Amino acid sequence: MLRTIFFLGIALIVGGILLGMVFGIAMFVLGIAIKVAVVGGIAYLIIRIISPDTAAMIRSQCQRKTLDRF
Repeated sequence: MLRTIFFLGIALIVGGILLGMVFGIAMFVLGIAIKVAVVGGIAYLIIRIISPDTAAMIRSQCQRKTLDRF
């Protein structure tokens, strides 16, 4: 019985560490994705103000279906 309690304690500690690592990596990736989206949005806004034709071309490229690109 003591061995079972000890094993469950070890399993909970290892599981907690692994969950912390997984969620830590997920939050890191999400943070980078948000930063890229913000920088891309600001860049697009600047391009849209400076050159509306280029912004329209970028928008049409992004709205195409994947099969139409090739």
